[in-house]
Amino acid sequence: MGNTRTHQRPVGRRMTPQRAQFRRLAELADIGTVTRAQLAVLAQSLTCTGLINGTESHLLVALINTAPAESFDKSGRPIVFKSNQQLAFEIGRSIGRVSRMLSRLFDAGLITMQDSGNYKRYPIRNVDGEITDGCGIDLRILIVRYSELDELVRQVRAEKKAADAALRRYRGALRNARYALSAAAELSAQVLDRIGSRIERVSDVVEAAGKGSSGMLHRATAILEWL
Repeated sequence: MGNTRTHQRPVGRRMTPQRAQFRRLAELADIGTVTRAQLAVLAQSLTCTGLINGTESHLLVALINTAPAESFDKSGRPIVFKSNQQLAFEIGRSIGRVSRMLSRLFDAGLITMQDSGNYKRYPIRNVDGEITDGCGIDLRILIVRYSELDELVRQVRAEKKAADAALRRYRGALRNARYALSAAAELSAQVLDRIGSRIERVSDVVEAAGKGSSGMLHRATAILEWL
């Protein structure tokens, strides 16, 4: 008989260079500088940046709220030890979906993870009962990156606000240009057709670009106002 080959289950999630870097970065967290409430608000806002989707945000908020508030104080350790099964129950998703979302959050640098040999999550405490380490979902990376991510949210919101304002002005300019064209009885039909063609060409370019960027909208508005 040939040798019996034992297939051992791999221990933990695949560790990429990027994930290893996030784990090293998490060690630099200055615990006590950011509250749990601040992180929860940030997690809800991150969907506007495209870093995560709504379901991933829901899971991240659940993780943040699971960690005791005092674990974000000085000498605290914000690590979550809930199983994927419990997390799946709480957010109404399958265990497999939760596992994939955790990997996605790890890749995005919003959590770090350390798995045990049997995939259980548990704390490691000192003689005083304080958590010094553990196999679980570590939220310290959020503390390290809080200022960076909060600034990203502010920037995206500012860009959206500017884009909305540019779009409103463009639509007003387009409406005014079409109205002025219809009321310009003193111009010849040939001139009216030429100007109308230019107005619609500007409109087509903007529509084809999915309303376009703020810069495009400003240029389109300037052309329409000139026409």
